[in-house]
Amino acid sequence: MNVTGGGSVLEYGPAQEGPQTPGRDPFWQDSVVLVWWDLENQVGGMHRIGHELNVAGGPQVTLWNYVFSPEHIFKRDDRLALREGDRAGRTFNSGDDSCIFEYTDHPVWTLNDQDLQAELHVRDYHAPVDIYPKKGAMADDVAPNHMEVAGRIHGELTLKGKHYAINGLAFRDHGWGTRKWDVFVCHRWMAATLKDGTMLFAQTFHSSDDNLVRFGCMIKDNTITYCTHVDILVYLEADGLTHRGGRVVMTLSTNEVIEVECVPLQKGIVSWIHGIACVDTLCRVEYNGVEGICDFEVTNNALRGSHRPGLALNGIIENGMTQLG
Repeated sequence: MNVTGGGSVLEYGPAQEGPQTPGRDPFWQDSVVLVWWDLENQVGGMHRIGHELNVAGGPQVTLWNYVFSPEHIFKRDDRLALREGDRAGRTFNSGDDSCIFEYTDHPVWTLNDQDLQAELHVRDYHAPVDIYPKKGAMADDVAPNHMEVAGRIHGELTLKGKHYAINGLAFRDHGWGTRKWDVFVCHRWMAATLKDGTMLFAQTFHSSDDNLVRFGCMIKDNTITYCTHVDILVYLEADGLTHRGGRVVMTLSTNEVIEVECVPLQKGIVSWIHGIACVDTLCRVEYNGVEGICDFEVTNNALRGSHRPGLALNGIIENGMTQLG
């Protein structure tokens, strides 16, 4: 992959798609994530399988399995025992076969849960790349190894008996190494895929040592262009937790300024992980007349408390199937 203005970027291959050799750190984790949306059918999902091998009580899986349709939202935020074989080959298993990632010559996600069945195939727009900073809290405590990829998705989904032929946009990642959730004071994360194959990525991260990191990039036509500045504004609800989207401004090293509005496609999902409430809201974005989708993820823990929230004005907290309308 080319880098505008010189420099290089770390590219990954099939060997980094599967489970990685675990370290000894008690906070070591290995996770895969898929975000997707079919704009025509107005259905989508967000799925995360996180393997935590060194936690007290034995190896565990953190499962986020969320699917959205015009009529229903399915939410399952769970922790399960990691079984022998759940990390076989290039496969990540949820611990109960309800959510499985497998990389053959491309990523395949299989879902089989309450009133939910799916087989989803992802085709990448570009090589998997690691764009995260390699110094400070992000590198040491959150994302020492991380790949990001934009792409398309197709497959089949059945939710509450209604079938959909999926043809949409996707964003996926794979991260492994130390992940200390207690260093999150707050963060904003926009990972977007446009219909022309462009990937837009922007993140701000406020760590517990009171440093604020801003970074991002655009990938287009096999070229990555990094940002010199990133600004992310969240339209926060009165609950101080969920949001109504937001505005992202990215200044590239070429001096091009990218401005996008993140317009929610559905209610957000509130995940509770190691004392942190994480909100993922799938949104529509547009840049230069090209439509796309993104995950607009935020955490808000400025007071550094550990209370699990019970009120979400524009989000779903409880597990299960929520009927809309």
